[in-house]
Amino acid sequence: MTLFKAGSFTLQLLIIFNLGMYQLYRQNAPDLNNNMVLTDSHVDSLVGFTHHKYQQTYMDLPIEGAGCIEHYEPNGSLNFINAKIADSIKKSHIPSFGKEEAVKYLIDQLRKEKIVFAWEDEDWEHQIQLDEHNGDATWYPEPELIWAVDTMKNMNMIISGDRYTLAYKMSIKIIEPEFETFIYYVDANTGDILKFHSTHICNGPAEVDGYGFKTIDTDWKGGFTMSHILRANDDTRNIHTKENPGGSSPWFLTSETTDDDDDWGWSHLTETSTHFHVSNSWDYFRQTFAWTGLNGIGSEIRVRANWDYPNAEYRSGETPRELAFGRTSAYGEQGREPSVVGHEYTHGVTDYTAGLESFNESGALNESFSDIFGIVIQATTLDGGYTDWIYGNFVPSDVEKTRSLKDPKSRGEHFDNNGNLVLGQPDTYQGQYWYDGNNNNGGVHVNSGVQNKWFYVLAHGDNGTNDLNDYYNVDGIGMSKTIDIVFLSLVHILDNSSQYSDSRQATIKAAKIMFGECSVEHQATIDAWYAVGIGSLNDCEYTLSNDNIGQLEAETLVFPNPASNILTIQVPDKVDDNIKIFDATGKIIESFNDNNLVFSKDVSSLSNGVYFINFSINGNPIRKRFIIQK
Repeated sequence: MTLFKAGSFTLQLLIIFNLGMYQLYRQNAPDLNNNMVLTDSHVDSLVGFTHHKYQQTYMDLPIEGAGCIEHYEPNGSLNFINAKIADSIKKSHIPSFGKEEAVKYLIDQLRKEKIVFAWEDEDWEHQIQLDEHNGDATWYPEPELIWAVDTMKNMNMIISGDRYTLAYKMSIKIIEPEFETFIYYVDANTGDILKFHSTHICNGPAEVDGYGFKTIDTDWKGGFTMSHILRANDDTRNIHTKENPGGSSPWFLTSETTDDDDDWGWSHLTETSTHFHVSNSWDYFRQTFAWTGLNGIGSEIRVRANWDYPNAEYRSGETPRELAFGRTSAYGEQGREPSVVGHEYTHGVTDYTAGLESFNESGALNESFSDIFGIVIQATTLDGGYTDWIYGNFVPSDVEKTRSLKDPKSRGEHFDNNGNLVLGQPDTYQGQYWYDGNNNNGGVHVNSGVQNKWFYVLAHGDNGTNDLNDYYNVDGIGMSKTIDIVFLSLVHILDNSSQYSDSRQATIKAAKIMFGECSVEHQATIDAWYAVGIGSLNDCEYTLSNDNIGQLEAETLVFPNPASNILTIQVPDKVDDNIKIFDATGKIIESFNDNNLVFSKDVSSLSNGVYFINFSINGNPIRKRFIIQK
């Protein structure tokens, strides 16, 4: 990721930033066959920026891992742009055969093994027709012609066009011998398989394992069953949990977990614990960041609990998306472990936002973000802010199957020279235990230790000497500020091919936007990356004080809270510009002006839920949360 400053000539030549610059781009770009296609626009609830995401195309075909994101301030001015650009693809965009031939070539190669595809099974075909409300829907693949990159390694700002091959990309769901959905890339000229990867990313009152009795969100199912099922639909939740020992049946054939009186007690402990922890993760993202569900708009999540498999995974190849939690005697029941559930839930958020690939450095970042949020969700919602910084601390297994943010080398795994997994993760970029091979998708569960350590250093503070023999001493800024920086970076700045250097730049930019240039938080973010071997120490010659922001926030009152009809806002000084109200999805509900120190707003038209009101005072951003309850 490279950050461009507004107005640079390179920026004008390489990227379409908005419709107003489209003609300028067309007049100046040396290659008129390249384009940038807008794929997403949204406003974030943290700083009120508008973010436009673009996909680069060549000859109207998408280029894997290439595109840009532009970030506009609330006043409409362009703040920065990050981009990865594919340069000079000089290959023909005309394939040697069509889509049907591509599917045939792939199936012929896969048929060498005893495989059953989902479209060959009547029950699985019925499932997709139910989900899509379409009697003609099928799992039979629909290939997409794209420019496929060779590997997610070394995805720098300018990516050589020589690394790309014209290919058909398609999703293949296999139900035997093992249930899994793969993405295959077939060379559009030779029919060979270029690469493939799995879409499954592994890693009433009721008793919740380790946390006593908790109220869980259930639903009444009438008819012959006359019972309650684990379906969360209160307070914007949209979660359905079933017991699924086999793990691979179509959803409509998977049995409900039921209880006659909605007092679940100790019965179905695994299922109720899993259901609670998924609901808790949903609530955390919604209440903290106004992010509802995995995709931000509250789409359904299906949860398979008590799966007879020693792992947990997020399944991006399913619609609706699925979370699956396994159980074995060696590794316990994954759905009972809050950081594991939060980890898999975050994979879903990542899938819908940055879209980080599950390979090499992008994959390591993907795993790290999930570790970080898993630990933070557990600490802030269940453990009163305390954490031992260990991911999977409730899993009854060897230390190799857990990971430590505080001391990555003490837990987790890496590959030795013989390709065997042994104890410890790296805590320094390309330092001890760093892995450059191809196992584990390029070491995604190994190299994640570096960003994990960065988060610990920034949140908690730490000092020492890293593997590069560089001494560091960083004062922590706290978990709350650090996770805000992480969320803004992951959801609104990073893209699918981001590398460690990109995550560094994104988090530094996020800290600067949120807390100010050369603030304590901005400097600490830079220095924490230095602690793990990426970049240099900050070069600020002064320290911006944020005491004023804290005082302004403390003196800004929003009441009553919860509100039903009239919301009153009291501010210590005049508001600079527009006052904006966001709903829980980050959508702007209303924008208005008021120069009074005490003013009221009619909120009677708002539905029950969580909202945010954003504005600035003397250039200092203020963000307050309020609840509508009628």
